[in-house]
Amino acid sequence: MLQRRVFPLSAGLVLLLSLAPAGCNHTTSESEALKKALDLSGKSEQTVVKFSGTVTIDGQPPGPDRRNPVFVIAYDPKNPPKGRQLPFTTRCDKDGHFQFNTYSTGDGLPAGSYVVLFAQPKPDGDALKNLYNDPDKNAKDEHFQINLTPPGKADWLFELSVSGKDPVTTRGDHSVMFDRGKKKPG
Repeated sequence: MLQRRVFPLSAGLVLLLSLAPAGCNHTTSESEALKKALDLSGKSEQTVVKFSGTVTIDGQPPGPDRRNPVFVIAYDPKNPPKGRQLPFTTRCDKDGHFQFNTYSTGDGLPAGSYVVLFAQPKPDGDALKNLYNDPDKNAKDEHFQINLTPPGKADWLFELSVSGKDPVTTRGDHSVMFDRGKKKPG
């Protein structure tokens, strides 16, 4: 699954550190590799909270569109992304299931408050009609405001309604776009 990590390390560096021997017959464990990677980046490990669940679109799972998956985005309004940086992002499987990963598979996100966004990029735009990719708009709907506290939750359900709705043609200032090379209308 596509993820934005808490610390800006390349996967190659983490892999290299996890495979690098620390002695004659000692293999670096995953936790040792993580500690080394965090030390190298000057970061410390944050408490993460389980955040996983299911997304439906018009009452149905997204389906097996591997080239155009549905993305679930956790936008932190107190720490918005800078420049081209994306918020925490993961993709749904064909059944609509999603899980966020920070340090290991399915461990979740750092504890905190987020606005949940959704997008399904296609070559001609967002298949969800830009209805769910604006944090300013989604923040006004309590269903998209989440407060992640330990131990978290694995059964979130987000029911999106797209059919019969007009597309949003004027994107918000903070809309998260997967534009596939298209320019944001200005």
